[in-house]
Amino acid sequence: MDLEGLSLLESELARVNQHIERLFQSQNPSMQKILQWVLQARGKQLRPVLTLLCAKLAGKQIDATEIAAVIEICHTASLLHDDVIDEAELRRGQLSVQKKFGREMAVYAGDFMIFSAISRTSLVNKPWYRELFGNLEILCEGEVGQFDNRFNTEISEEQYLQNIVGKTCSVFRIACLAGAYEGKCNKVERQAAEHFAESLGLAFQLRDDLMDFIATDADATKTIHQDFSCGYYTLPAIHTFTYPSCGELLRKIAADLQSGVRCREEAAAEISKLIEDADGYGYTMRLIRGYCEEAIRALNVFRDSEAKQCLKQIVESVCKGAERLMDNYML
Repeated sequence: MDLEGLSLLESELARVNQHIERLFQSQNPSMQKILQWVLQARGKQLRPVLTLLCAKLAGKQIDATEIAAVIEICHTASLLHDDVIDEAELRRGQLSVQKKFGREMAVYAGDFMIFSAISRTSLVNKPWYRELFGNLEILCEGEVGQFDNRFNTEISEEQYLQNIVGKTCSVFRIACLAGAYEGKCNKVERQAAEHFAESLGLAFQLRDDLMDFIATDADATKTIHQDFSCGYYTLPAIHTFTYPSCGELLRKIAADLQSGVRCREEAAAEISKLIEDADGYGYTMRLIRGYCEEAIRALNVFRDSEAKQCLKQIVESVCKGAERLMDNYML
């Protein structure tokens, strides 16, 4: 995420990372080794960026770096647990914790990160602090909803989007809401920040849905059709399941993959062709554009500022990224 204007956050992001390093301290040498491994690959830190930008929307000069750090730690801990479930080998360009240190240690490390963030922060008396954990509950429920529908070719679009609201939008929501609270936004502005976050989260996840089916040079390490072959059917496939001339064929492939009759590589071209014929990619792209438009409209309640412009750029980067995927596919 290389966006103009994010240089205004450079010093604040440095303080966010100082907070993370302070909270990432264990007296156990094995645990500390894992924490240092996680610190080597911090990702794009989108959620801290959202918190810091939303804290500036009302024009107040405040320090939101500690809550941005706590939210990032909780998000990162959830990724450690996800990698255990998915048996992922890579995370943020290096070996995942579960691959390098073992599944058990990855679970322990994720737990430790959450508990240390809770116990060592000075934010417990903030009015929105309980909402942080309420959204983490929603995150867990969204993940469970996704798992409950594994290999369910009858899952509806509504069910799927509700799972996204849980597993993806919840952390976006608390990141933006915490920033808005800290920045002294009024109730209407806080509601707008939540609407912005949910719309951005939906667009963000649907873009990732396209990435499970469409390869790019920049994303060479991603395994195409990984979600589909594991029974996690995302929107392009869900839309295709409802398409009369393609749905039954795609269901048959899904059943063959589940039973091991066919392998992912053998079915890849046929899966892509069926989704293309059913307009699954185009339909997903249209929803992405719609959610991006909603996110930008939600910012209309705020006065013009550099922070507001940066938030718009983040939305636009998600939309443009999805459009590049579509362009590459059509080549």
